[in-house]
Amino acid sequence: MRLRQIQIQEFSLSTAVEYRRPVAYSEAKLNNVAAALALPPTGDFLNPAEISLEKQNEIFSYAMSVPLFTGAASIVVNAQGITVSFKQGKTKDHLDLMIKLTLAALQTAKVEEVKRSLLYFTAHAIFDPPSDYVEHMKRFTELAPDVVSGGLVVVTRIPEIVGELRYASEKSLGYNDAVFFAANTVCARDVTADLFTMLAQRFEAAAALDGITFKRD
Repeated sequence: MRLRQIQIQEFSLSTAVEYRRPVAYSEAKLNNVAAALALPPTGDFLNPAEISLEKQNEIFSYAMSVPLFTGAASIVVNAQGITVSFKQGKTKDHLDLMIKLTLAALQTAKVEEVKRSLLYFTAHAIFDPPSDYVEHMKRFTELAPDVVSGGLVVVTRIPEIVGELRYASEKSLGYNDAVFFAANTVCARDVTADLFTMLAQRFEAAAALDGITFKRD
């Protein structure tokens, strides 16, 4: 199978860790966490005045929200765990910064042993050359006259992290003659730089099964 080259136009990245046990408000020390997040590297991209806390009681019903990049990203800490989300990434430098800030936020805010980690990556990408979009979709459009696009779903087991990666592709609704990807991972380990590297390799391997390779900047 010939691999067709694509260029990612926009992507998002979300990382969540779930605790083995819920953390009571008194244990979370959110004042200290907020003060630490207001320092570099995360502090370089937030306004401390925008950090907010919603608290229903003194036990487990609370959530601290930390907007980044004027709302294009956020860190949310609650009794069950931490979620770090980014939108509107465009370049490899953006992705590197997202990963750096994710790791820094988790190191700062995590206070309990991790039960599992969940990572989500989505992207819109165009073909280079654009005419390859039609060729890529022919395996689906030739099935029946009313089929206008299609995609692939691949689930890969990753024993070393006690988890799996799910890759899915389909026609992009945001860009013309483009594809949309979603890669989700659930695993029973902490989030590290090595985990991001491994999952990037697995994602590219799954895309290759889809007949796609990624253009480098």
